[in-house]
Amino acid sequence: MSETGYLMSNCLIITAEGDKLTRGEIDRGQLAPDEIEVDIHFCGVCHSDIHQGKNDWGRAFFPLVPGHEVTGIVKSIGSEVTKFKVGDRVGVGVFKDSCGQCEMCAQGKENYCLNGRTQTYNAPLPNGERTKGGYAHTIHARESFSHHIPENLPLDAAAPLLCAGITTYAPLKKWGVGPGKKVAVVGIGGLGHMAVKFAAAMGAEVSVIGRDDSKKQDALDFGATEFLVPDEQFEQRTNHFDLVLNSASANLGVDKFLKILKPEGVLVMLGLPTERPDFDPFNVVYAGRIIAGSNVAPMALTEEMLKFASEKNILSEIEICSADEINQAWERVEKSDVRYRFVLDAKTI
Repeated sequence: MSETGYLMSNCLIITAEGDKLTRGEIDRGQLAPDEIEVDIHFCGVCHSDIHQGKNDWGRAFFPLVPGHEVTGIVKSIGSEVTKFKVGDRVGVGVFKDSCGQCEMCAQGKENYCLNGRTQTYNAPLPNGERTKGGYAHTIHARESFSHHIPENLPLDAAAPLLCAGITTYAPLKKWGVGPGKKVAVVGIGGLGHMAVKFAAAMGAEVSVIGRDDSKKQDALDFGATEFLVPDEQFEQRTNHFDLVLNSASANLGVDKFLKILKPEGVLVMLGLPTERPDFDPFNVVYAGRIIAGSNVAPMALTEEMLKFASEKNILSEIEICSADEINQAWERVEKSDVRYRFVLDAKTI
C-alpha cells in the first residue's frame, strides 16, 4: 500500500512505444464500494495484447499493462459487494465496466455500450489515467463485471475462456449452431481451437480450414470431422456451410470463404488483421449471404459459456510462461508457435 493509502501492484509494463515488457509497479487506487480486489494467479496472452503493445492499430497509450484473461482469488471486497466473498475463484475478462444507461446496456448488451465500455486495459478513466490490465499481481473490478470460475475448471486453462472462449461461443450461439448445422473454422490458433471445441460440443458438424495440415490431428482430436487446406478442396465445398468463423488475425481474403457458404449462410469475422480485407459484393448479394462481426459478449452470456464449459469439460489448450519468458512468448505467438494459448503465471512477476 502506498503512503496515500492506495493499493500498489507489481506488474509487467511497456513504458513507451517500442519498448519490451519489463517489471514495474502500478497504483491501483482505492477499492470502490462495488469492486473486488483480485489476487491474480494467471492471465492469458491474447494476440490483441501484442497488437496493442506494439501499437499496430494506432490506438495504444503508454505506459501500458496488457492482459484481459484474468483468473485468481478474491483478495478483498468493497463495502457494497454481495456477489463475492474473500477466497472465491474469480475471472475478469475483456471489459470491466459500461455506462449502464444507453440502449445497448439497457438490453443487457454491455459489450456494445454506445458510450464506450471500459476495457480492462488501455481505456480512459475519469481522472485522466488509463486502465491497467492483468499482467500484474492484483486487479480491481466491479463485481457485476466479474465471474465466478466453476470449481472443476483449473484457473490456468480457464483464463483464456474469458476472451478466446466467449469470443467464439457468442457467435455460435447467436447464429443457432447445433445438430444438423455445418460449421467451418478458419485458423486453428488461440481462438480457432476453442471454436472447434464449442461447435462440436453443440452438436454441429465441424470442419477446420488451415494453411497446411500440421495441425490436422489436433483439429480432429478437438472434435472436427475434416480438415481443409485452401484452395485445394474448396471447389468441393461450394454452397456447403451454414456458418464460417474466421478466427485468423491475418488478411486471408473474404471471397473464398463467402463462396463455401450456403445461400443465406453467415461469415463471422473474429480476427482483426492490420490490413483491411475487401470482397466482391456479388458473392454476398446473389446468395443472400451475410458478413457479420462479433466482439466478446454480455455478462450473462459469459456466465452461460462458463457453465457450458464446466458441464462439457471444455478448456483451452495452454502453455504456461513466466514473467521472464513473456517477451519470447509474444514473439512465438506472432510466429504461430504455440499450441494453443500462452498463459502467464502472475506469481512469477
